[in-house]
Amino acid sequence: MNAEMPSAHNNKIEQFESLHENVARFRKIGKAALLLSEIDSHENLEKLDEEQIDAFITQLDGVNDFINTSLKNQLDYNIINHKQINTKDALENELQSGTAIPELDIRFDKDGKPWVSHSPRAGTRFLFSKPIHELSSEEVDKYGQRLSLEDALGLVSEYNKDNDHRVVLEIKELGPTEEGREALLKNVGEMLEKNNLKDTAIFATLSPDLLTSIHDEFPENSKILNGGIAPIFSTKIEKSLEAAKELEIPIKFPGMELIFSGLSKPPKHNDGYGKQTGYIWFRLPKSAVEILSKMNENGQLGGASLTIVNKMANVLEAVNPKQAHLLREKYAEKVHKLGLRVQTSISKTKPVESTKETINAMGDDTIIYSDTGPGEWAANLPKKNE
Repeated sequence: MNAEMPSAHNNKIEQFESLHENVARFRKIGKAALLLSEIDSHENLEKLDEEQIDAFITQLDGVNDFINTSLKNQLDYNIINHKQINTKDALENELQSGTAIPELDIRFDKDGKPWVSHSPRAGTRFLFSKPIHELSSEEVDKYGQRLSLEDALGLVSEYNKDNDHRVVLEIKELGPTEEGREALLKNVGEMLEKNNLKDTAIFATLSPDLLTSIHDEFPENSKILNGGIAPIFSTKIEKSLEAAKELEIPIKFPGMELIFSGLSKPPKHNDGYGKQTGYIWFRLPKSAVEILSKMNENGQLGGASLTIVNKMANVLEAVNPKQAHLLREKYAEKVHKLGLRVQTSISKTKPVESTKETINAMGDDTIIYSDTGPGEWAANLPKKNE
């Protein structure tokens, strides 16, 4: 711009450029993409007249307000983007789409380097690639398009200029034995510290055993036990409930009842080591309850998953909304009595309505997992904490 232009005009140009820079960071949000495309259609912005600049400033200001509202609501409602992220491009896409809290699945190679990977294997061809924990860092890197935790945290940190972003690290595995876990987690802590994310990082895991190790290293950080507390479809004849009588909640439907209880030992999922990850919990171990309840007492997040319950309620919603609400409410009530928050996934098709109903039934402090990028819809939720 010409340095001799009137001061008022220069101020408008500076305002325009500042708003444009922030909106451009979130260029994958629909509103932002449309406006940026319109602005980019002007080959020479210096030739815009006052009226055009004012119009763009007004539009940019509106989109910027939408973005800031979305980010704040995601933090206030504890909305975590549950989309699988395995590459730098995928993480960048979610951040540009307005995600405030991405979830990163973490696995370690045999050199102890952490990688972002939902799959236990290094390559995209699952049956023809080795597990990450059997490979050196150099071997994992040769598969290409792999995202190291160090690079991922650096990218999240770039977006966290105004402390409006968080990160969830779901620790999928920590080696075949307890030896060495402390060193692996200390390395993660150093990476978080380097990127100014250590104080606000949230840790998740599917294993109460790993939850204990994580808590020992990060006692002040929020934690979530993922997987799912599963309702059992049973009849009155079945007697598989003795293991957890204190957690039993029968909710009767015609011909069946749903019961929060069941097996004392949950099934295991092969996570590369084959013995650390339980996807479905019919019974919460007391050690996990103690850790998670302590988090909530200290003002952090300490949640256990009711995703399976909520998905069943989503199906039931279409035919019997009252029973769906009751199903959510009763299971959440029992989790709250344990001193925990509910963590649950919401409907993909109607995320705003699903979030409102989930919170109404399961509590205002529910931790929300969304498979639909929240950057596009979180701004449409009522504002909290004002």
